This record gives sequence, structure tokens and C-alpha cells, in this order.
Amino acid sequence: MTGANALKGLASALFGIALWLSIKYLFDIPDRYLPGLEAIGRAATDIGLAWPRHIAATLSRVLIGFALGVSLGVAMALALFRIRTLDWAMPLVHGLRAVPAVAIVPFFLLWFGFSETGRYLLVVVGLGFNVLVACADRLLAPREVDTMLFLNLQEPIHRRVVAYWLPRVLEDLLPTLRFGVALALGVIVVSEMLGAQSGLGYLMQTARATFSLNVIFLAALILGIIATLLDWLLRVIWKSLITWRR
Repeated sequence: MTGANALKGLASALFGIALWLSIKYLFDIPDRYLPGLEAIGRAATDIGLAWPRHIAATLSRVLIGFALGVSLGVAMALALFRIRTLDWAMPLVHGLRAVPAVAIVPFFLLWFGFSETGRYLLVVVGLGFNVLVACADRLLAPREVDTMLFLNLQEPIHRRVVAYWLPRVLEDLLPTLRFGVALALGVIVVSEMLGAQSGLGYLMQTARATFSLNVIFLAALILGIIATLLDWLLRVIWKSLITWRR
């Protein structure tokens, strides 16, 4: 991140805080509807040293599920392309992708209970199909340079999936990955709300039962910070890996 971008990000964050506090204190909104700084401070001290544990639980679930979902989506797309069945599989993939990831949470709770396996699989399913579709868009619509290369090599275009097609797929995948970060975070939080003993979603659910809006508000702020940092980290990693796009 350049210095100018960092300043823009800081200015945007400060504007959001100023807008929140202005609405809160200008309209004298009670803490039960919009917590202020004092209420947020109480939320931080009430949970205390448990905050890092819950943040780490949510973050680890998101990162593991994200890595598995992206890897599986890319691998499935390349494998189906290699055996020339990707175009046949896409109608089914589009149908499954149309089901919101949150809608399958109850099924996974019934199948896997409150285990971590179910939470990881939720992200894998929700993200994997989106990654597969993004890869298929690149594989099923080869550019002229791709077609000419394989004609010159006198090979079918479905060959060299790792040496050639994997880099081509990855270089166009960043928008889907950035969307996937938000998707993974949302699915994990919902699954934690419905059944977990740790995580920010668990904190928000228990706070709802005790009408502790300040805890919910602080957890939401932390989720926003996590999403922003993960998005920035993803773009940094992508630029360092996709060196041939420079």
C-alpha cells in the first residue's frame, strides 16, 4: 500500500468514526440503539482478555476455509477442463452456486453438529463454486493468443493445465478472491451464531441474549477491521505472486 493510499484509508476511517459520533451525540441517541465511546469501552473491558481468543477463533476459521475453498475451486476447474467436461458441468455448478451459502448452514449443523469440520466445509462450498465459475470463464473463453499458442505447439488446448492454464486462471482471479474474503467471513460468523463456543459470532449471539448492544457493535467494528486487513493482505500477496502482470 502506497503512502497516498494509506492516507486515504485513514481519512476514510476517521470520517466513519466522526459520522458515527456526530449522529450519536447530535441526536442524543440512547446507547440501547447506538452505543457511544463509553459504551464501547465498557464492552471492551467486560469481555476483557477473552477478545483476542474470540478474534483468533474467527480469523483461523476464515483463513483455513478460504484456503481450502480457493484451492478446491481452482483444482476442480482445471481437472474438469483437462478431461473436457467443464462446459457440461457448468449448468449444475451455476445451479448450486445460486443457493446462498447462509441457506445451507442449517443442513451442515444437522450433518456435522457444532464441529469445526462443518464450518470449514461451509466456506469451502460457498466459496469453491464461485472460484470454479471464475476459472471457467477464463478457461472456456480462451483468448486469441491462447489459441495461437496451442496451434503452434500442435497440442489440444486442454493440455498443459498446470504449466500454462494455472497462471492464466490466477491472474484474473483477484476480484473473486476479494469477494470470497467477505463471503467466508460472513458464513463463519453466521455459523458461530448458530452453534459455537468461541468466535465473534458467538459473542454477538450471547450479547443479543443479554441486550448488550455495545458488545455487538464492537464485534461488528472488529469484523470490519478484519475484513479490511484481509482484503489489503490478499492484494499484496496477489501482486507478489502474479509478477508477470507487471
